[in-house]
Amino acid sequence: MRKGRVSKQEQERRIKLLLRFIFTFRYATGKQMDMFIQTIINMTYTRRLIAYSLRKGYLKVCHASLYKTKIYYLAKKGTDFIYEEECLANDYRFEKSSLGVITYIQHNMIVEAYFQLTRHLVIKEWACAWILRIGQHRRDFVPDSYIVLQCGIDIALEIETQCKKLSELKRMINFYRYDIDKKSKYYGVLMIVENKFAYEGIKKRLFRLAPEFCSRAFVLADREMFNQGLCFYQNGVRSLEEAFNLLREKRNGQAIQF
Repeated sequence: MRKGRVSKQEQERRIKLLLRFIFTFRYATGKQMDMFIQTIINMTYTRRLIAYSLRKGYLKVCHASLYKTKIYYLAKKGTDFIYEEECLANDYRFEKSSLGVITYIQHNMIVEAYFQLTRHLVIKEWACAWILRIGQHRRDFVPDSYIVLQCGIDIALEIETQCKKLSELKRMINFYRYDIDKKSKYYGVLMIVENKFAYEGIKKRLFRLAPEFCSRAFVLADREMFNQGLCFYQNGVRSLEEAFNLLREKRNGQAIQF
């Protein structure tokens, strides 16, 4: 094999990793794909893999003029290629209507959360809301993402791009109180708020509505805090590792190492 060449099996593995990343988050910008290829696949020259996937028909691309960027999504050939690894691949759909301002900001924050968490923790599974809604009634409550860490913790991710109404917070607390305390579906909720102002408002109202439950179950952070690896949990600012350790300890009565 000549220098710089990879085997067919290795090339297929890299392509599948990239396609599954896009499948999970429904679409990706070029910058997000570059970061995934560099940090997860460990390739320096990212353009080659993207261009190859486009040329082979695994990916499609559209231009989002509002954001002055290209949006990459899966073609039918791409979903067929990852079907063995992603059994819900046939349910994959991409619609340009999902590129609204609020949904686009939310999507970017979810992908940011993914990359930030991979720096601190080992992620075993990640499912976004569009996957969780398959087979559900459209009005059923689902988190923005469902995350399983290698250590066994199941977490709901909530991304907030603006301050929620009091009625919306009450509804969310009731859903999570049931899912966490009654069904043991999650260990807790990681909530990331876009800015400091909204973060302070949500935190104040959460702990006024259900202080004991929210202190035990909610890990909070604004975008800047989270990107520094920090969060608010059990009435104090902590590292993400410490917060999830305490979350697991609180639930199981034992500490773990990440």
